[in-house]
Amino acid sequence: MTKARTLADNFAADINGITAGTGITGGGTSGTVTVTNSMATAIDAKGDLVVGTGADTFSRLAVASTAGYLLSVDSAEATGLKWAAPAGGGDLVKISSVTWSSASAQSLTSVFSATYDNYCIIFDNLQVTSTSNTFAIRLRSGSSNNTTSNYYSASLGYRADGTSSNYNQNPADFWGTSTLNASPHVNGFVLWVFNPYESVRTTFTYQTFGADAVSFLYRNGGGLFNGNTSFDGLGFFLDAGGSVSGDVTVYGYKK
Repeated sequence: MTKARTLADNFAADINGITAGTGITGGGTSGTVTVTNSMATAIDAKGDLVVGTGADTFSRLAVASTAGYLLSVDSAEATGLKWAAPAGGGDLVKISSVTWSSASAQSLTSVFSATYDNYCIIFDNLQVTSTSNTFAIRLRSGSSNNTTSNYYSASLGYRADGTSSNYNQNPADFWGTSTLNASPHVNGFVLWVFNPYESVRTTFTYQTFGADAVSFLYRNGGGLFNGNTSFDGLGFFLDAGGSVSGDVTVYGYKK
């Protein structure tokens, strides 16, 4: 004969209560029982991370406030992690870009900083309104170009017909680079500036390419600023007058 089940038998066989475990809140023994994923409610914004802080404990790591930052291990942080700027490793990092409308003087202000050692500046569709002018560069501090006669530069260019020509103007109150082709011809120009933000001699090198077979198609050059001065930008103009326009992109490079 089978024993009839008692209320006690049924209670022992059923789920009698829900207890919240690690990472869960809520629970109960009667009525409607709600449990909540505490890790999910710790997230407040897109990109947030839930990070372990110890045995059976966790905390929210807010998304980085600066685009391009990477997740880095740091034992001094409560979560053991932090968002940080990419470490040096030889990569070019885009800092800024600007389109110049035609003007007699152009500038790149506050583009050099302690974040990077060297800078690559690429001019695309660089155009000038007057030929036979040297494209001139001055180092800049704040809103002022440095006009002291401490600039030294030299270059060598080649025509489409194979003839060559050198250039130097030392000392001068600007870096002279090359004669660019007047509009509507297009000039490509790549400029490297080394250690401008440090209090050491700033040096530069460049390559320029012209689309007019009458003028120099290709030129290499470089130079230095003979002084231990820190700079944060560059100024550009044509030494004999005229205007300059084009697209300019600045990249930083960490040693």
